[in-house]
Amino acid sequence: MKRTEIDALVRAHRGRARPVAFLHVLRQARLDEDDQSFLREHVAELGVPDLLAWRARCEPGFTGTVLRALARIALEDPSQFEHEVLDAPRFSLHDDEWIELADLTRGKVPPRIFERITARRVRAEVPQEKESAALPTDDFDLAGFLESSLAEIAPAGAGLATPIDASLAPEAIVERARNAWSPEERVMLLEWAAAHGVPRKPLVEIAVAAIRAGEMDPRLRAFVASQVGTRAAWDAHGLDVVLAFLDRSAYSSLSELCALVWSAARGAPAVRGVPGRDEPQGLLSAMSAAFAAALVHVARESLVASLPARAMAALSALACLAPPPRLSRTIFDLLRAPGVAGEVLALVELNVRLVKHSSARDASFESIVAAIHCLADAGPEA
Repeated sequence: MKRTEIDALVRAHRGRARPVAFLHVLRQARLDEDDQSFLREHVAELGVPDLLAWRARCEPGFTGTVLRALARIALEDPSQFEHEVLDAPRFSLHDDEWIELADLTRGKVPPRIFERITARRVRAEVPQEKESAALPTDDFDLAGFLESSLAEIAPAGAGLATPIDASLAPEAIVERARNAWSPEERVMLLEWAAAHGVPRKPLVEIAVAAIRAGEMDPRLRAFVASQVGTRAAWDAHGLDVVLAFLDRSAYSSLSELCALVWSAARGAPAVRGVPGRDEPQGLLSAMSAAFAAALVHVARESLVASLPARAMAALSALACLAPPPRLSRTIFDLLRAPGVAGEVLALVELNVRLVKHSSARDASFESIVAAIHCLADAGPEA
């Protein structure tokens, strides 16, 4: 990453280097000299996860700065060093790195910590007691228990109520959901309509309008997630859904929505040719494309409104994603937007460069989460 691009990202994050390191620089597979220089300049601001990620991207023999930073943490806060470094899963160092770390901490840390460093021993083994689960006794009457439980919840009437036929008045159901008196009523009607075959489009439109109006009910988020669980749904509605949350700066709600969608997709094995069962990577590509299109929209809208800080926050988030090549023209057109100069221009050029080398296969849930974190970090004061 070019130093001008890094400096522009720092500006987008209100002068703070750590978010840029964590969300941008250290997410690259390889670090060039400008990246290394930036990290060295701001090493005191980096946390243990940042330092470990930096070390993993260093060439052998060039980890001295990272080791000195880890030693500083061991001296200042031995408990943190033990918990976040020595006890970190899959943490290991090369022999020469262990030796250097021991030299830097000798006589300066508690003996227990130094012994683990010199012994090159990381995760301490914690004995775990085996608990024997109590098994049901042979004389437990499971059938009788179920019968009595079902009797308690059985309807009192002679028969169940006749279900309502949605085909008799679907328009009335949809209209009632559109003008519901409360979020709870709206969600209940939307769920009922979806279960009885009402098309997805009007239901998502009603939910999106409610979100734009400020309804952040968890059940409403869950309903939207249930409606955008496929690639086709994200292609059709993803842009509107993402913009609805971004317009309200509801980043945590947007993150939860994406987590619900991705969790459901991972929990249901993909089957080619079966409706509603997408390949997870295809779903991620559609989600990433919707996010990218929304961020480009926010950036352009902010530049037109002379809000460069808000535009830079959106461009910083866009740089976390892997937009599909079909958005390259849209991103390139940002160069012609009003107010594109200086650091804003550097961020636009960064995204133009990134989209040239991106592929739909590069989309990941991690990149979407990073983009949301970028907005949450840089957006509130934008």
